[in-house]
Amino acid sequence: MSTATYIYAVVGAEVELPEGLAPVGGGDEVAIIDHGRLGAVVSDLARDRPLGGRDDLIAHERVVNTLARATTVLPMRFGGVVENDTAVVDELLGHHHDYFVWALEQLDGCRQFVLHGRYDQDELVSSILAADAEIRELSDSVRDADPDATYYERIRLGEAISVHVDRIRAADAGFARERLEPFAVAVAPKDPAEEDSALELALLVHRDRLADFEQAVDALGDEWDGRVRLRLIGPVAPYDFLPEPTGES
Repeated sequence: MSTATYIYAVVGAEVELPEGLAPVGGGDEVAIIDHGRLGAVVSDLARDRPLGGRDDLIAHERVVNTLARATTVLPMRFGGVVENDTAVVDELLGHHHDYFVWALEQLDGCRQFVLHGRYDQDELVSSILAADAEIRELSDSVRDADPDATYYERIRLGEAISVHVDRIRAADAGFARERLEPFAVAVAPKDPAEEDSALELALLVHRDRLADFEQAVDALGDEWDGRVRLRLIGPVAPYDFLPEPTGES
């Protein structure tokens, strides 16, 4: 069977791979190709094997996130395939060697986490109605009315509530960032993925501050108990904090 080489990530040379890594596309194993001070985490992939299915994406994420829990890693985007192992050395590790070494040094000892927050919708709407008499009156006027007869009033109500939610979301995201930024190397706000999302923050945390960071997240969750449900994911591959190349690197 003719194979190409699938690339997951770049790590430091002589890194030991975690056990149980399952390759994309059902290959034999995940391995490392060393070159200089670097290693590329790879696996074989059948040339006629199409990529893009959900299982392939999940397999890729599992490999890079498992690596991120074990060592400093520069993750590659899903779907990176080159001709063979020689191309990994010539086109990836050799050509970008100095940048990759520098980038790994910048991220050394750091791990990415993602903090998700979701509103309790009933509590959120109740707080908006309690704070704004005009919206409260409009809500009362359409509650038991014929939906067709109050169509435009309901649209106006939805738009007014949406404006309030945007303001509250911006304030909450800023508050969370203010609380957690002292414990992070860097913070990257992300666009909320769902209608009930309160916030989504990517945070790069050094291992020396990890305990303090987790305590700060717990304290924030206690403070927002009943209003916002927080979920901390990680460590994950640091896609949001890959160092930008510079002329000196």
